[in-house]
Amino acid sequence: MLQRLITWSVLAGVLLAGGLMAHKQGLTSAIQEKAHSWYTGENMATSYTKFRVDLVDRLNYARIANKQEIIRVDPELDAWMATNFPTMAMEDMNTVTKQIQTALPRYYRVSVCTATGPSLKLLLDQFQEFSSKTNPEMSHLGCAIRSSVGGLTQQALVIVGQRLRDFSPETLTQKKDDAYFSRCLHCKHPHIVRVSRAQHSLGLECPNCRRTYAVVASDQKGQFRYVNEFLTGYAPPAVFNKDLSRYFQLMTICSAVHGNCIYTRDPGVKKDATDAWQTSLETQRLGQGDCEDSAIYLCDWLLTRGFNARVALGRYGDLGGHAWVVVKLEDREYLLESTEAMPDPSNPPLVSKVGSRYVPEILFDRFAIYARSTPGQTWKNEYFSPKTWTRVEPRSLTPESKPMPSGFAQNSDPTEVDPSRVARTSQPNPAAAPFMELEEIPRDAAVWKMPLPMSAGGK
Repeated sequence: MLQRLITWSVLAGVLLAGGLMAHKQGLTSAIQEKAHSWYTGENMATSYTKFRVDLVDRLNYARIANKQEIIRVDPELDAWMATNFPTMAMEDMNTVTKQIQTALPRYYRVSVCTATGPSLKLLLDQFQEFSSKTNPEMSHLGCAIRSSVGGLTQQALVIVGQRLRDFSPETLTQKKDDAYFSRCLHCKHPHIVRVSRAQHSLGLECPNCRRTYAVVASDQKGQFRYVNEFLTGYAPPAVFNKDLSRYFQLMTICSAVHGNCIYTRDPGVKKDATDAWQTSLETQRLGQGDCEDSAIYLCDWLLTRGFNARVALGRYGDLGGHAWVVVKLEDREYLLESTEAMPDPSNPPLVSKVGSRYVPEILFDRFAIYARSTPGQTWKNEYFSPKTWTRVEPRSLTPESKPMPSGFAQNSDPTEVDPSRVARTSQPNPAAAPFMELEEIPRDAAVWKMPLPMSAGGK
């Protein structure tokens, strides 16, 4: 009898301890939730959907009140989470953020939060504090849920992040963002592009292969475009003698540009800033422009006349950034300046003779830009060699999303949410997304000037 009493006492103690532990961990509520779902026939998929809708609503309540852009669900992030969260270790949240930004490189900043509970309603309450502390820059979110403890509890992972827009001249014009997502047209490396609003012209350089794959500039109205799109196909009305050779047509056009375009620096341009660009028509109407304006004017006219011509952007000696025109005619390459003295037809401006101080970085015509095939390679005066230059079409930039091999710096933000289940990361270092600044002729450079002829708008 005594032995039975002892046995029943032990069993009662075990059951009591198990009950207390289950109550502490919320398993009692979980069992009740499971029983309720079984009794009422509630669909768990419906519950998941309602949980996500309620979560998004809570995240956006404060944003709407503060007139901020609402957070949207990102299908790409959602799909990645659905695939990876079921087997993901959640001990280190910083590792999770690194995994996200490696898999989805267009995410510039990421905040991650996880919670575990017996019901989805209790999970939602746990995310309340996290919901109130999302940064205004965050634009998208993803959410995933998995079962634990044999299905008696639920664990949720919520990710909110700043999903960068794809880089394009139009987006750069319309938006005021300082970072965009892009992909190198040479090596397909995905990366972040940082821009400076003080610069009216900039080149996109890949941090992986170090080659430039696009160059953009703003026009007089503040509209950005790829630089090759400044070559609009314009040519001023002109009549050439039928017996005039192609070489003398070349010299005639070059002289006409010299005679109708006074070199001038854009007014109001700061010393450390680049200026706005002009189309050929604007340059002819104004009768003035700086080096890239007159080079575009000259190249546009030559292209319309059927010449194989390109605008070159690079350096001239020790004077800094410059722009000029190169032409290939009958296997000879000519270098045409639009800001210095008029060319002497009896002394052809061959690249081999006058090009020693000119070092181009980028060439472009109407349809493409040409980037150095090997960055940093010694310049050998070869403007049209396919071995020296790689042709790329900036308009072929398309939005994609593939893994980026480089890592990301980790920054933690103070928050009242349990630090063990929250992590934040960002990529603010501009060195990871360099851009090339295209400078104009320095103020102390030699300036070519000539009175504007009466027929070209003089008084």
